[in-house]
Formats: sequence, structure tokens, C-alpha cells
Amino acid sequence: MMNTMIFGNIAGVNKKISKLILGNENQRIYSKAIKLWDWWFENGGNTFDNSMYYSEGRLESFLGDWMKSRGLQKQIVSITKGGEQNTEPVHYSELIKKSLERLKLDCLDIFILHHYNPKVPSSEIIDALNKQVDKGLIKSFGVSNWEKNKFSDAMAWCKKNKKNTPSLLNNNFSLAQMIKPMWSDSISSNNTNFLKYLRQYKQPHFSWSSQARGFFIKEVFFKKILRRKFNKYLKNCFYSKENFERKRRAFQKSIEYNCSTNEIALSWVVNQKFPSFAIIGPKNIEQLKQSIKSVNIKLTNEEIGWLNLENNSL
Repeated sequence: MMNTMIFGNIAGVNKKISKLILGNENQRIYSKAIKLWDWWFENGGNTFDNSMYYSEGRLESFLGDWMKSRGLQKQIVSITKGGEQNTEPVHYSELIKKSLERLKLDCLDIFILHHYNPKVPSSEIIDALNKQVDKGLIKSFGVSNWEKNKFSDAMAWCKKNKKNTPSLLNNNFSLAQMIKPMWSDSISSNNTNFLKYLRQYKQPHFSWSSQARGFFIKEVFFKKILRRKFNKYLKNCFYSKENFERKRRAFQKSIEYNCSTNEIALSWVVNQKFPSFAIIGPKNIEQLKQSIKSVNIKLTNEEIGWLNLENNSL
């Protein structure tokens, strides 16, 4: 079956954005990375997720070299994440300029504040990000790992003060609900109140760990995953009675759709009733081919609710 990429839009970016976003954290060798990126672009993917901290910025440089060598700077949607829990708003410009230099770009399509300083009011954070838009360093911005109330309060402050609102929210979002945080400030958007908010306001959302770190991969391969260093994350974050029921239901749907359980879980993310985009992190083309198949699956609203145990009890 031909994979036909699906796209969405967010405020401030004048390019279509592939609903699957290719994360670059795993691409450590340039000669291997460019093969993956070539295949991705040739098959409709145009959006890349980066961080200025991955390999101390080396992966941003890799992507910048690749885009320049292919003449794709204007066609690729460039995303970079930056900022730590001790980062002050005054430092945003310096961080963004460093990423732009590595990516060989004049302006970022999207900057996502990866972690925020809890000592700084959200109004100051948003105001500083607006200044980066005004300077022409970024076209739009998002925030990562924000609770619903903090995010909704920031959106209200923007509207009251006539500021650009965050174009997207970048939390964990997968069919398997995160039971325990992966790290101290990680937030999941898959809960009743957050889902209600996202659906009500049609809030664009970019999900990290959209495939729940391999939780939905079939059992034959699952044992290999359990030996990996993130085994403790998988167990602590996603092992629960409810999540294993979600996995069972995803497997049931995979039989109906003649696909893998993991494809159903990824399709669940991108078929939401709000603009939902999934960041994926394949290490090679074969893994990417498996993930991209999910764009062929069009789950109904009823199936989305049923898979997530909404209005159901075990």
C-alpha cells in the first residue's frame, strides 16, 4: 500500500507540516543519517525535530549540512528545542542564534522551549519568546511539559495583552498513558481534563514519545527492547492494568486493519479531534517504514475513544 503523508498547519508557519515529525536524537553518524533523511523527504516527510543539546549540537550541524547539500532550506520545516530549568528568558536569543548557525538558517520555523525555569512567571517567558519572533529569529514558538492550567493561563494572558500565543504544546502524548514521569518535569496530555481542553480549543499538539517507547511493539521484538537501557522507563512509565488493556484493544484493531499494533497506537495520536502531530525516533529506514504506515489508517472518533478506554471501565 502506498503511504500518503498527511499534513497540518500551525500559526506563524507558512509551510504544511507533516503529521509525523522525524526526531533526530538517534542519528549519530552523518553517512547513515542522510540516507534516512533522504528516504523521509522522498516519502513526503518534511518536518524535523531537533534539540540544541543533542550531541552538544552536532546533530543540528548534521541536519544543516544535509539541508544545504540538497537545497532544501525553504522546503523543510525546522524545529529546535532549547532551554533548561535554570535558563533565563534573556538567554533565549543567544540559544536560538547558536542553533541557526548550526542549521545554516536565517530564521527557525518553530522554537520549542524544552524546559522552563519555574522561578520565572509564564508571562515573562511568553513575552521573551514574542521578542524572538519580533527580531525575526523564529516564526513561531511552542512550550514543552506544561500543565494544562499553566498553559491555559498563558494563553489567556497572551490574548489579554495582544501577544502571539504559543502555536503548539509539546507534551508526552501516546495511547499508553504515562503513569510515572520519565524525568522530574515531564508532563502527559493524555488525561481527561487535558484531552477536553485540547479538543475544545483545537490546540495543536506535538507529542514526544508518541509510541510509548516501544510499549506497543509485538512480543517477539519486545524482549529485545526490555534489554535496552530505557527498560526502567518503559516499566515505570507505562506498565499498568489500563495500558495493557489499551494494548489488547490496539492489537484487536490491528487485526481489523491488517497492520501492526504499533501502527494503531501511532495512528491514534495523529487522528485526534485536534491538530495532533507525532514525533517519532526511528534509528533506521526499516523502523521508519513501519512508523510511516500509520498514515494509511483513519481511525474514527468512536475508535479513538474506545482504544483509550473513554467511557469504559475494566
